Amino acid sequence: MSHGEVDEVPEATELLGRALQGVPMPSGPGCDAVFARAARVRWRRRGAVAAAVVAVSLTVGIGALPGNGREPTGVTGTQPGSRADRLAKLLPPGIGEIRQVEDVVGEGPYDGLYAVYKDGGVGYLNVQVLPGRRQDWPVPVGERCSSYIPGTAATCVPETLPNGDQRESTELARESRRGGNTYGPKRSVRLFTKGYIVMITANSGFEGKRALGPRLDAPPLTADQLRDVVMSPELLP
Repeated sequence: MSHGEVDEVPEATELLGRALQGVPMPSGPGCDAVFARAARVRWRRRGAVAAAVVAVSLTVGIGALPGNGREPTGVTGTQPGSRADRLAKLLPPGIGEIRQVEDVVGEGPYDGLYAVYKDGGVGYLNVQVLPGRRQDWPVPVGERCSSYIPGTAATCVPETLPNGDQRESTELARESRRGGNTYGPKRSVRLFTKGYIVMITANSGFEGKRALGPRLDAPPLTADQLRDVVMSPELLP
């Protein structure tokens, strides 16, 4: 992975962090209108910046990884009480060993980039929860999902759940090549619920000088497993 690719996700998430800081609001007569206008600005900012973050996560796929194929200093593994250990309890059995390799800007208790070690290979899970509403994520003309990224060959299936929540499942079944690296298939799911967007990407890994190991044959979660995990209420703030 080139240095520029490694830096893309941190830069996008830093933008997201700044956007979520909100808009200063004055007090005094007529402030109700100012509050309403500021709220609309915040929602627009959140939708635009979050879309940029998701675009990066879908194209780069695995976020930022430490260099030279080495495990990063201070990485959290499956020690009792670690974030990775707690996330593993929400995942189906047999998924493999989970280790967190990066933090991700978001508002959920499990937000992060995780390496999944299984059968000698390494895949990745990216978990991120952002504040937002479904109407802030319009569907492009001629497409079925808000997660459509121009130039990708991913397929997306939208669902409206019985409680009114909306869920989108996206899958890129073929490998891709960028910057001298070969990236394996990946799938992701996005859930709009209770004023939040819960996003999880399962990536089968990549082959390149900055990889943590050989990639998996398939993403670490099946499409059905991914749709089940995104519904976990523990993922919400």
